[in-house]
Amino acid sequence: MKFELDEEQRAIKEAVHEFAEKEIKPRGRDFDKSGEFPFEILKKAARLGYIAVWIPEEYGGAGLGAVENAIIAEEFARADSGIGYAIQLTAMGCPMVYYFGTEEQKEKYLPAIPRGESISFLGVTEPDAGSDVASMKTVAQKDGDEYVLSGSKMFITNAKVADWGVVFAKTKPDARHKGISAFIVETSAEGFETTPIEKMGRHCQDSCDVVLKDVRVPLENLVGEENRGFYYLMETFNETRTNTAAVHVGIAQGAFDRALEYAKQREAFGRKICEFQAIQHKLADMLVKIETARLMVYKAASLLDAGFAPTKWASMAKLVAGEVAVEVCLEAMQILGGHGYAVEYDVERFFRDGRAGTMVEGTSEIQRNILANILLGKLPAAKKKQTQS
Repeated sequence: MKFELDEEQRAIKEAVHEFAEKEIKPRGRDFDKSGEFPFEILKKAARLGYIAVWIPEEYGGAGLGAVENAIIAEEFARADSGIGYAIQLTAMGCPMVYYFGTEEQKEKYLPAIPRGESISFLGVTEPDAGSDVASMKTVAQKDGDEYVLSGSKMFITNAKVADWGVVFAKTKPDARHKGISAFIVETSAEGFETTPIEKMGRHCQDSCDVVLKDVRVPLENLVGEENRGFYYLMETFNETRTNTAAVHVGIAQGAFDRALEYAKQREAFGRKICEFQAIQHKLADMLVKIETARLMVYKAASLLDAGFAPTKWASMAKLVAGEVAVEVCLEAMQILGGHGYAVEYDVERFFRDGRAGTMVEGTSEIQRNILANILLGKLPAAKKKQTQS
């Protein structure tokens, strides 16, 4: 059992930290205000090989592991919660294609993502089907050599800036989760319409309502087998939840860094506020929470790298990291006092961006349901990954 990063991982962490401090950290407030996607920063990160590093070399990636991906995600978000979130989640549709797509799909859609030349999305959530995926109403019907997709999605990350994504739809409408299939849909397709949603935070990462008005996709855009989409999604959640958890560890660490720096400089009653026990205890508790979340993320990532689908650890990492991000950001704001509530200071933005951590990729309540089902023997804690091809 090893709890330390190896030499290569430490080198990656140091290099990414240096990049993020220089290219991401100074731009956070500007992109939060403008609401624009940070394309320029994405391309710079891609040129250094920092995007979707888990994609194998034969498909244009760096061929690194989930642990390295988590390290990079944390450093991006530590520098800035909004930009870090935006550029780290550009590969959202890729796990579905890599694990369950055909060789032709992998060769066509994966390579441009690590180069920063393409962005993908995952189209799952609907107005009446968020956590209850089986209740989705979007349908896909065969028509000759095409599928015709009709329905709507909401809160779809990257939908406006993406080139393609994996959309889930019912091919057997009355079969609930046993009738869901997955399709690669290009955003240029006729009938694919997006409407941005104004959010509390994550301003430079778009979230959209998506309407699919008889969108036609070729039969070869089916990912895996018909009616197996739900099962594929549940497995790829292990990757996406681990990645999202790493982002929120970074958000928590970034807020902590800023609170600690402020506490060392701010004076009250004739001394630095870091000398007051009340502040020291806050900082100590924040540190413990962050390190706990980080260890859970690394555990889940390590199991992914070992070839497992670690449902238990991915859910625990997502649950803990999402809640820790909120708790640490709140404490950071409290340490800064009035300044913590001011837009001029970063922790206000970190809180707004980090608040989504208990909702995205499955709410905290859903993660607790998953863990309860594992405890009751209804779900496996981990199993070997399955691939389609």
